Order: sequence, then C-alpha cells, then structure tokens
Amino acid sequence: MNLLVIAFVLLLLASGSAVLLARDAAASRLRQRVGAIRSPGEAVPSAVSVPAIAIRFAGQRGKLVDRIMRLLRLNPDIATQNVIAWRLVLAIAGTVALSGFIFGRAFLGWPLAVLLAPVEAFLVARFIYSWERARYQRAMLEQIPEVMTMICSAIGIGMPLTESLRSVAQEAPSPSREEFTLVISEVAIGQSLEGALWKMQERAGLPEYSFFAVTISLQAQTGGNLIETLQNLQDIVRKRVALSRRGKALAAEARISAQILTGLPFVMSCVLYFVQPGFLQFFLRTPSGNHLLIVACGMLILGTYIMRQLIQQSTAP
Repeated sequence: MNLLVIAFVLLLLASGSAVLLARDAAASRLRQRVGAIRSPGEAVPSAVSVPAIAIRFAGQRGKLVDRIMRLLRLNPDIATQNVIAWRLVLAIAGTVALSGFIFGRAFLGWPLAVLLAPVEAFLVARFIYSWERARYQRAMLEQIPEVMTMICSAIGIGMPLTESLRSVAQEAPSPSREEFTLVISEVAIGQSLEGALWKMQERAGLPEYSFFAVTISLQAQTGGNLIETLQNLQDIVRKRVALSRRGKALAAEARISAQILTGLPFVMSCVLYFVQPGFLQFFLRTPSGNHLLIVACGMLILGTYIMRQLIQQSTAP
C-alpha cells in the first residue's frame, strides 16, 4: 500500500510538472513568433536600461536566479503585477510546505515528506505568481482600446507621438499608466521609441503590443496614416476582448460544474459525519484509510487543476 501511495504521489508530481512545462513551452513559442516579427535592424538595444522599480539590474541576478523566476512566473521589474509582497508569498509557501511535511511524514515517511516539501512550496508560489500574471495581463488587454483611443485623440489634435504617449502615461488607468511611464522614461534617457515599445511588449507578454510596436516602427520608416492604423488595431483588440467575455459567459456552466464537483466530496463528508458518524473513522484513524484519503485528495486536486486549465484555455482571448 505504501508503494502504491508513493507511486501515485510521484505520478501526481510528474503530471503537474508536465503541465507546467507545456505551458512554458507554449509561452516560449509565442515569444519566438513575436520576436520573428522584428527585422534585424529593429533589435532592442541592450546597453541602455532604466533604474529599477523593484529588482531591475540584470547584473545583480545570476542565470540560476533568472531561471527560477521564470519558472515561478515572477517578474520583479513589474511593480503593478506583484500585488502580493514576495515575503508574504514566501511565508505562505513555507507554511504549506511545513504543513505538508508535518502531515505527510506519518503517511509517506520522513524521506519522501522531506523531498515533497520544497516541491509543494514551489507549486504554491508558482500558483500565486501565475494568478498575479494572469490578472495583470487581463487588465492590460482590456485597457488597450482605451489607450489607443487616447493616442489617436492626442495625435488628431496635432500632438507628436511621444507627447501622445506621455498623455497616456499621465491619464491612463493602472497598470497601463505605469508601463507607458516606463516607456517615456526609457525614451528620455536615449532609448529609441521602437525599442522601448518592444520592451513593454516583452514585459506585458501580449501580442497586441507587438502589433503596436510594429505599427510605430513601420510608420516611422514609411509614413502613412497612423491614426487609421491605430483605430484598426483598436477595433481588433476590442473584438478580441468582447469575444473573450462572451466565451467566459458561455463557459459559466462549466465553471459552476467544476466548483460543484470540487466541493461535493467535502459536503458529502459533512453529511456522512452527522448521518453515520463511524463511517469516516476508517479514513481518519487507520493507516490504510489515511493512505486512501491522501490518494483521494491528490486526485481531487489534480482533477480540479485540469478542469481549471481547460476552462482557462477555452476562454483565453
């Protein structure tokens, strides 16, 4: 029975790792496609940087630290994304890992409990930072039409493009305000506008801002009606946001079903506790019952995670 529990736990960790690696691979392919849009002459200069908002200078972080941050989906350069302090995230992850170790050593043994504790802390921290990242990207995406409207209005009354972006940095809602403030700061210290916009796209991780950077770059090289181009981009983004909201509305039934399936075991456990008190004693006071309870909780967590990922992928803009 112990071997069965250990095998199941390892299978659960392998499945979670495979899902995380698949998501990272998809994000990497998206970055490569976006990077392929740039022409060789439009590479972002790396000699100029902006002072840090949080932890900015790459020289202060080694490759190992950068890789860990990417795995955690943590970007300390975006202050508006990290709404939860890293100390609090560390405390939550450490608490979960310690709790898992305390409760797991009696069922899985000391060696396996010690090995699983850092994995649990890593998964909890990644979940928190992934939630913050998704929240930040969703806010940025929904604000793009408003940002494009502000830029077109400013250009329409005769303001230069840089001053139009400055007005966005002053009047746009957060987090777009902070991102365009950083763009203006980079331009002020000598960075090209195209390079600053590409850096903003890399921070935000949204393809729409890569279209915006390409539009600005082509307009600077060939000319053309920038207002009309931005209005077309605005219409496209507005339709994408509306389609995403419609998809979320259509997926409401699936989300409710997932919530019911997740909460049903706990509700039935409470009902059985009062209807037949001795029924749950097998799972709480015997080693075999404890092992079965661990397997059941692991399957519940894995199933909930898979349903959540399927719903998110189906409603992604």
